[in-house]
Amino acid sequence: MKQKIKANVVQQVHWDPEWYFTEEDTTVQFAYNTKDLIDALEEGRLKQFFLDGRTDALEDYLLSHQEDRKRVEKLVQENKLFIGPFHAQLDCFISSGEAIFNNLRIGMELGDKYGGTSKLAWLPDSFGHTQDFPKIFSSMGINDFIFRRGMGEEHNLPIDFYWESNDGSKVLTNVLQCGYGFATPAFVSGKLTDEKAENYQGKDLNNEFRSLAKWSTLDNEFLLPIGFDLNPTIDDFQELIDKYNKESDEFEFEEITFHEYMDKLREESKDFKSYKGEFMSAQHHRMHRSLFSARADIKALQDKVERIMTYEVQPLMTMIDNLGLEYDKGLIDRAWDLLVRSQTHSSATNTDKTNELIKVRSARAYNIAESCKVYLIRKIAATIPKEENKMPIVIYNTLPEKRDMCTKLYVYSRSKDFKLELNGEEVEYSVIDVDRMFSGIYRKDASLMKEEDYFYRTEISINIKDFNGFSYKTLYLLDGEKANKITITEEVCDTIENSRYKISFVDDKFNIYDKKYDILHKDSIYIEESGDEGDNYDHSYPDKDLILKYDFKDAKINRAYNTKNVSELEIEGKVLVPYNLQERAEGKVTTKLGYKLKFRLREDRNVIEVSGNFDNKSLNHRVRLVVRTENESKYSYAGTQFGYIKRETLPENLESWRAQKYDGEPIESSSWLEEPTPTYPLLNYVSLLGNKYVATAYTRGSKEYEIIGENYSDIALTIFRGVGHLGLPDLNRRPGRASGLQEKLFETPLSQMLGDNQFEFGFEYSDKFDGNKIGKEYVKYATDQSYFQNQRLERVVFPMCFLDTAALSQGVPEEFKLLELQDSEATFGTLKKANEGNAYVLRVFNNENHEVDGGTLKINVDYKEIRFTNGAEDVDIDGSLELGNLRPGEIINVKIIL
Repeated sequence: MKQKIKANVVQQVHWDPEWYFTEEDTTVQFAYNTKDLIDALEEGRLKQFFLDGRTDALEDYLLSHQEDRKRVEKLVQENKLFIGPFHAQLDCFISSGEAIFNNLRIGMELGDKYGGTSKLAWLPDSFGHTQDFPKIFSSMGINDFIFRRGMGEEHNLPIDFYWESNDGSKVLTNVLQCGYGFATPAFVSGKLTDEKAENYQGKDLNNEFRSLAKWSTLDNEFLLPIGFDLNPTIDDFQELIDKYNKESDEFEFEEITFHEYMDKLREESKDFKSYKGEFMSAQHHRMHRSLFSARADIKALQDKVERIMTYEVQPLMTMIDNLGLEYDKGLIDRAWDLLVRSQTHSSATNTDKTNELIKVRSARAYNIAESCKVYLIRKIAATIPKEENKMPIVIYNTLPEKRDMCTKLYVYSRSKDFKLELNGEEVEYSVIDVDRMFSGIYRKDASLMKEEDYFYRTEISINIKDFNGFSYKTLYLLDGEKANKITITEEVCDTIENSRYKISFVDDKFNIYDKKYDILHKDSIYIEESGDEGDNYDHSYPDKDLILKYDFKDAKINRAYNTKNVSELEIEGKVLVPYNLQERAEGKVTTKLGYKLKFRLREDRNVIEVSGNFDNKSLNHRVRLVVRTENESKYSYAGTQFGYIKRETLPENLESWRAQKYDGEPIESSSWLEEPTPTYPLLNYVSLLGNKYVATAYTRGSKEYEIIGENYSDIALTIFRGVGHLGLPDLNRRPGRASGLQEKLFETPLSQMLGDNQFEFGFEYSDKFDGNKIGKEYVKYATDQSYFQNQRLERVVFPMCFLDTAALSQGVPEEFKLLELQDSEATFGTLKKANEGNAYVLRVFNNENHEVDGGTLKINVDYKEIRFTNGAEDVDIDGSLELGNLRPGEIINVKIIL
């Protein structure tokens, strides 16, 4: 008798908290579903259930249903209900490394709180997967991973394999190549074993089973998840399995858990293939690679939260913890919780109503992060004694290495004249701008406003040299004293410079002379505008496009100035673009696209900073700013969470991805489900390598890039794209059904991005590509300056300053140094308080594919012991102040036990 093919069946659910519905809709649905699930598990109608590998929905349920907590804990402890390790399903390419670590940390802490965490990573619907997952998962004690999207024939892999990172970490991986719920409708309807049974896409279900068995490393077995988006429990699950076993001569169905299946793979399979790299193929599953520019405003806001939490708030809170203000893990968790719930795998591919709720949640995360920062820096400033005309300004270095700090500050004084001192010595500064302001009671008749209530806000540039890592210094502003060391602020016509670069705005173009390498970069940046017939999921070029490239003709210079430390040049202008797709098809340009563009140079860094905004009044188009280089490139090198990835500028299958043109019938299996576009996600930076130099673009918001130009030498950064629908069918780049809900088209007018669209990015030139040097430059560029002046002239420098803050009772020194990383080639991750116990954790990583020196820690406070730990902080080994050589891609967590 022929051996039956075994289907290892797991009941699960994929829980989208929001989409074309809101979080409140699913909160209600989940509440009633969960009550049924608990009853079914307790009564034995279900043996086990896998809750989408996350904890956020369950946490919300238990907050309002405390009566069920012990019941849930018992089910989790008995391995009937599986939760975690993620807190929320994530956008795998544009969530930062620290965001992913905290997503897992919160998920695992909550999982343990509710009975025990699943140590199996499950991402059934994320649009591709970063190459760094194996090292992240391994660091958190996770050795199994199941995902759906991103693997194609190019990977030459079975559906079970070891996925490795460049540091040697690996996870056993199973790919749901047919989907996570493809057989569920047939299973629930009782038709799973019918000869003509179909999956939810209309494909032959029996053939799908045979294919999975063929691709599996297990002999004649495969994994069969049953469950779908937001579905309730299938109460007659076991009865249906019994029914199908009686009916089928070809297949045997056995209920199992995901964990048992992965254990079976390890025990019974031999010679697993290994793979290194990312999963981004659109051959078998839609990838929506251009969704990273959907609602660019939301993504920029989330990027800001990641940066302030990682490089400012966590280090600040750790530093000040050592001074007696206890590290507030609850506030840290609250900010990360709000953020990771907003970084869902759907990545703003939602209705306007849902996207606005996500934006509000992201803004709440930012507000908590910003308020934490302000409270902390103000607390120290408020504790340092001040005199009537001598006000302390506390400035912080929240990064680990000693550095010069060229920055701009706003300072407040009663008199227009003031002197700055550090350690009793006068400090040199330049005045950029001065505003006369009022701090008294406003009256309609200005003559009734008292003269003594006026004061000055002065914007200055300053350079503090040899600023220790993780430290602060206190400047004093001596109000009314004439400064002897004010350097000249030179108002210039069209050229700014520092010791590295000279930037000129000449003949409507920006020319950049690199003094270090004696290279002139002509016409270094331009605007590209084109049509977008797509939706929130994908950019799609119209049948009749009009691609416009603009320099900055007719732009005017608002201001250009040079100081010794910081220089800026700002222009403002307008270009004409089509109003809509119809005008574009007709070749008309009738609508003004206004812009402001500011270049900034700092003496302490190599990055040229660019910021500004576009005032959009047009529909269905994409606007990109393009950094022009001479580097003809077959590949780009883009930063990932803890490394970088080499990507093709012209993907191999770009010209042949349609094996058969879509004509209304299902696409042939040899065809791709969407174009393998050269548009890629941008997490932090992207580099092009050339014979003369390396050009690198850094982002502080833009999350998408493409290498364009005749010779693939220009880095195009998507500033925004405007579209008007959640999903559309039959796009040029994505044939077939509408993505999202294929039975209904949702209009999303807010996704047209009308109005102000702000942007920030930077770029630099270097002689060679070094991942750690680029990583260090990114961290400096990504980190804003933290400082606070203890003064009462302007009460609302920040809104929370209206609230009184008491000084620390024990007092603080004028200068403080926590620790410093010296002579390190590695890239900074973050500094934080340990999850448990009285210890600090410094995270650094090797952003290269070869060994580097991790450097030496210099600790300036009392401590008991140094340990090296993992990301979960539950496996420690002996450590030392010498970090030693870091393996390629290695993440090292240094635990400083106090």
